[in-house]
Amino acid sequence: MPRKHHRKPSRLPQILAITGVLLLVSAILVFKEKPQAASPAANSSESPQAKLDRALQAGQPTLAFFHSNNCHQCIVMMETVSQVYPEFSTSVTLVDVNVYDENNQALLQRVRLQYIPTLIFYDKTGQGQVSVGVIEAEQLRQTLATLAAGE
Repeated sequence: MPRKHHRKPSRLPQILAITGVLLLVSAILVFKEKPQAASPAANSSESPQAKLDRALQAGQPTLAFFHSNNCHQCIVMMETVSQVYPEFSTSVTLVDVNVYDENNQALLQRVRLQYIPTLIFYDKTGQGQVSVGVIEAEQLRQTLATLAAGE
């Protein structure tokens, strides 16, 4: 009598399914995380809203920079601000605002932020001039120089 040959069922489909689920979960976690690119004033422990209020109350020229850490135009502006701002760090206060930080939501509503990147240049009287989008380094330098001069 011929002998029946029994083959063990392959576990390959189960392994592939588990691997696929793990990859999917990993991808979701990676894309859900907000990249933490270095921002010009990332070291400050004071909240952006408190820093803005303090600077305006003191009559200091101030640049409020609203951005995310993952939009292309914001990253371009972060590099520009990081390049230009140090020249004005003693005369203009920088308030760096990540729009995805939950702690900044009240400030975003207060300034009625609609688009990013947005820069608001406050003079010593607290009057703000809004710039939306990418601006060239030289234009930022000129605007900060005017602001620092009190004009």
